[in-house]
Amino acid sequence: MKATLTFLTIIFGLVLITKGQTEITPYPKINGGGGGFTIGLGAMDIATMHVFVPQDVSSFSKQHLLLGGSGYGIVNSFVLGGTGTGILSENITTDSLKIQLGGGYGTFDFGYLIINRDKLRLFPTLGIGGGGYSVSIAKNKNISANAIASDPGREVNINNGGFIFDAAINLNIIPFLELDEKNNSYGGLMLGTKIGYVYGLPTTNWSFAGGDITNGPDFGIKMFYVKLFIGGFGFDKH
Repeated sequence: MKATLTFLTIIFGLVLITKGQTEITPYPKINGGGGGFTIGLGAMDIATMHVFVPQDVSSFSKQHLLLGGSGYGIVNSFVLGGTGTGILSENITTDSLKIQLGGGYGTFDFGYLIINRDKLRLFPTLGIGGGGYSVSIAKNKNISANAIASDPGREVNINNGGFIFDAAINLNIIPFLELDEKNNSYGGLMLGTKIGYVYGLPTTNWSFAGGDITNGPDFGIKMFYVKLFIGGFGFDKH
């Protein structure tokens, strides 16, 4: 919660800086686009993963670090683009096991500009794609070469994946506008935030390197998130 409030405070401050500069003039039709790096936090309940680990393992955290990138193009206020995000969770180490959790997703996004100004853009997006989540369990003791041959089952990677839907609101801010009057275009640094919810269709299709896993839990990525964006852009005015 503190991180979310910090994100929103940063964005609000950028809005005030932007409004305090040159007069903002609307341009209803623009062609161009932008892209960049994203970092954020997501909240997702993964308690169902306990079916794969010993009972003495502590509960899993709901907080996830999100790293990725996104890019989009705008044509006459319609937004088309794509997003890729890695989901990083905690690593748990016990006396005998090392457990790693994480996943990722990618979507094709489309939306429409609600607010379109020189230095401020607000638009909702709906993303459709695919994603998955995995659990890696390994023994964390040193072993001899002979032990590998006699007992090779020392690590298992469990995976679950399916369709993903991503509904979000995007706020992009251009703090310092670089205008090319000759070509009637502008570009430069772009900052922003994206707040949304990812919903993955639940499935029991779990697998590992050796085959499928039967009687696995019904699971799909369901995550509220807040991301910060930093990148660049370029647009033509019409």
